[in-house]
Amino acid sequence: MSTLVIGDLHGCGDELCALLDVARRERADARVILVGDLFTKGPKPDLVVDLISQHRAEGRRMELVCGNHDIRLLEALRKRDAGASLDALGASEATAIRLLERAGRLIGARRLLAEAINNICVRGRGWNVLHGGVVPGAGLDGTSDHDKIHLKAAPHETPWWDQYDGRDGLLIVGHKPLRDPLMLRRAGRPLVVNVDTGCAYGGALTGYCIEDERFLQVPSLQPARDGFGATPVATAPQWASGAPARMFARRP
Repeated sequence: MSTLVIGDLHGCGDELCALLDVARRERADARVILVGDLFTKGPKPDLVVDLISQHRAEGRRMELVCGNHDIRLLEALRKRDAGASLDALGASEATAIRLLERAGRLIGARRLLAEAINNICVRGRGWNVLHGGVVPGAGLDGTSDHDKIHLKAAPHETPWWDQYDGRDGLLIVGHKPLRDPLMLRRAGRPLVVNVDTGCAYGGALTGYCIEDERFLQVPSLQPARDGFGATPVATAPQWASGAPARMFARRP
């Protein structure tokens, strides 16, 4: 069985549909792991709910990892339950709630959020999937759950992955959007992969197949902003061909 880890969705339902369609054609038995930030910012959080439900109803495995925006949306829902108006909530959260309510998918989204926040890290044989990162020198066991979800270097800071010592094997993360997927190698093997390529900002939605060491990518349909979307994204990504793994340079 192949394992496909898909980067931050942020409510980009059409792009998730396109990526899953390619995955089904190429690897019908793929285990899918979503790295979190499921619903806010993008235009179709209701479609994300439907796609997760449909994927599972077809007997396919899909797991959710907790992202920081999942926590924020669930907290916004709790405030609303306590009487807060939508206008008193964050703009991204309020918009997502309105879209989910309008489509009749709010209850389903709540269930998925409750599932995600209880899943900080998915562990495999030689790899781990989490949203944020690990504290350099501490490893997974020495990193708090908060940091596993929220850790992200500021623009002037050294990213945590530049100091990661490899003690926990391959770490696959999202959270920090990059123009291109990140793959750092040591001794010929992947050490850190970041699959957040700013889909909600006009970049791309990226998946990483662990066993094949391949990136699978579809272009974003969202307006370009925050420096994303200026460079066209490949629309025919490699999945299981004999070609070598695509290597993307991390931009400063």
